[in-house]
Amino acid sequence: MKTTCILIMLLSSLLLAQEPAPKDWAAWAKWAEKLHPVTDAEGHGPDIGSDEWANALAKKLGVIDAQGHGPDLKSDEWRMAVEKKLMPVTQRELLSSHDTVARFSGLKEHKCMGLTALCPDRCGHSGKLATFEIVKYLAYEKPGEYGDPRQERFQVLVEDNLKSPKVPAPILESILALKPGDLVRLQWNHDYVTRDGSKFPERPIQTISPLTQEQADGLQPESPR
Repeated sequence: MKTTCILIMLLSSLLLAQEPAPKDWAAWAKWAEKLHPVTDAEGHGPDIGSDEWANALAKKLGVIDAQGHGPDLKSDEWRMAVEKKLMPVTQRELLSSHDTVARFSGLKEHKCMGLTALCPDRCGHSGKLATFEIVKYLAYEKPGEYGDPRQERFQVLVEDNLKSPKVPAPILESILALKPGDLVRLQWNHDYVTRDGSKFPERPIQTISPLTQEQADGLQPESPR
């Protein structure tokens, strides 16, 4: 039986780190806090964006030392140094690619069952889960030994319970515009990612676009290579 693929972004900060850093300070501070929390699980700590918060963040990341030596707090140089720590170089190895016609089943609330201090409300793993049933495959490749096989279902956490996006904005907009039963062309990859010394799988959506029944019927699988 085909394996059911459940894509729930278990490491929310890893996806967020792929997005460009916001320019506005308040938005930037929230972005940085999401990637590298200064406050504790109950939200105790300095106000996000304050000088005290920025100083604590810089010390945690090693941008300044214990005596405060380093770039001027909140300066452009300081922000660049922090961003460099928060957005390490990423390498991706494609394990498998999936090009499908799928039917949108809908959105449902997902609750993280993890056991960390942040679970389930502040870990980023709870929120809106989108489900797609695979109607047919148009193309499939498995260049990596451990790539996912063809799937019968694809699920992705699109927004966490704090309303933070878990997928790129165009993908989120497309999914939120769907109604249960809608057909889409859905393409995603199964990647093996190396980032900042960590290795983990990711299954990012590459494209998603609505289809009529006639358009879906007209799409035929590629000939085997």
